[in-house]
Amino acid sequence: MKGLFIINPSSGKQNIENMLKDIMSTMILEQISPQIDVFYTEKKDDAKNRAAQLKPGDYDYVVSVGGDGTLNEVSNGLILSKSDIPLAIISAGTVNDFATYMKLPQTASDFCKMIKEFQTKRVDVGKVNNEYFINVLAAGMLTDIAYKVPKDKKAVLGKMAYYLEGVKEFPTQLSQNMTLTFESKEYHNTEDIMVFLVTNSKSVGGFGDAAPLASVSDGYLDVLIVKKMNLLTEAPDLIVKFLQGAHPKHPAIEYFQTKELSVLPTEKTAEIAIDYDGEILEEGLPVNISIVPEALNLIISRSNN
Repeated sequence: MKGLFIINPSSGKQNIENMLKDIMSTMILEQISPQIDVFYTEKKDDAKNRAAQLKPGDYDYVVSVGGDGTLNEVSNGLILSKSDIPLAIISAGTVNDFATYMKLPQTASDFCKMIKEFQTKRVDVGKVNNEYFINVLAAGMLTDIAYKVPKDKKAVLGKMAYYLEGVKEFPTQLSQNMTLTFESKEYHNTEDIMVFLVTNSKSVGGFGDAAPLASVSDGYLDVLIVKKMNLLTEAPDLIVKFLQGAHPKHPAIEYFQTKELSVLPTEKTAEIAIDYDGEILEEGLPVNISIVPEALNLIISRSNN
């Protein structure tokens, strides 16, 4: 088999270089994949553009090596290429929600075994305007933290870097005016909110059951809206419910599944950042969000099938 590794050399895990050397030497020596090409990204959209150039049959598989942002770019590129080349993932970022949810290999030997077995699964992706996301779209309080944490802190502190930055930013974001209109077949309302999430998998921000009903192969997106609340009296109870996986029943939460959703600003809506898989949506609100069933062909471990 012939493989292409698209690698973000700046992604978080410091031991990823040794892991890649082990993977590639094993793949070549054991004739699992005698031919491997490597492409290193240097700037934004490099991974997306490289994947978008692919044609059917160019490679037997493509590997995304990086964090959620790199995975987003490679996924977008593969969809745009219409090559239907199977995608494998090596997590090298800080959080890696999608890879965690899919229980993808974390060691060189397990990754090589996965490629050798070559078990694939078609997975859905979300679409926001003209971009795609494989795991989550988010907007509101603290969703821009990823862009404020320095790369050196991410590498050393991991998830803790996000939590520390969140604590620092929390007071300044309380005053954000988030009045949005949500329109879908299942839900219509204008809400004063703190944050909203549109997810493809259950795992968001390191929380494994953020969207407990979610599946990457059910043809639906899961929407979680957190309404404005009293942070002293209501927020502690919501945090407890969140840790217990019972948060969808909290009165400050709207949780539903949908195939399509529009999010519209109101006269009271301040400018907000919309994050999709670690990328910022440049055009902002309004947005049209939908599910694209079975858009990607993902290589998975046989034991997870």
